Amino acid sequence: MWLFELLYFVYFFVRLRLETSLYTKEEYKKLITIRARKLSKRYNMKIYVHGKPQPGFLAANHTSYLDPVVVLALKAGGAVSKIEVRDYLLFGAIAEKVGMLWVKRENRKSRTGVINQLNQWNAAKDPLWIFPEGTTSSYGDLDPFKMGVFKAAENTGHMIQPLVFCYDNPLVDWGSTGKEKDLFRSIIDFYKDNIRTNVYCFWLEPMKVEAGQAKVVAEKLHKKMLIYINHFERPRDE
Repeated sequence: MWLFELLYFVYFFVRLRLETSLYTKEEYKKLITIRARKLSKRYNMKIYVHGKPQPGFLAANHTSYLDPVVVLALKAGGAVSKIEVRDYLLFGAIAEKVGMLWVKRENRKSRTGVINQLNQWNAAKDPLWIFPEGTTSSYGDLDPFKMGVFKAAENTGHMIQPLVFCYDNPLVDWGSTGKEKDLFRSIIDFYKDNIRTNVYCFWLEPMKVEAGQAKVVAEKLHKKMLIYINHFERPRDE
């Protein structure tokens, strides 16, 4: 049974990959949102949403391999991602279509280039997802934020539209077994172990970054998100 579901998952992304040339960018983003919602329902991943997004840089926390499905089910858009994802089978071309910005994390010139793009980005017209941690955090935790999106909001005048979302199953964490897994190993285990989870999503109030206030706003948002994460993401035995 799990193998059948895994094959369906592959079919889901093969289909999206083949459709990249059939739609405009905006049409394709709407299609992805519809498909992501259907995929969530198929695997009984119930998504509860409070609030509605406003224009701005979309800033969210990052814990699981399921995160892209969750955020795309809420609002399709591009994102800032490590350049290794571009070479993932199927995922890279799909990401390119929705407007991904690639960064080599260990390369200072690459990081500067992405920051320059953010400084010119029209976040109100072209939604862009950013995970301020710059990596995944452990279940129930939130790593310190990097300043990129906050500096971009300061420089452009765009608002930051935060989203905090919390799972109620620690098994969705990349490293839930004590050893960090890669994307494909995580997907296989998702089906083999029949993992189910609820996802509680909260659109927070948009935040404006005044001149010189990037760090202050980042710390304020981090504290606010951590309140939600500490409340919802608890070990199953608590």
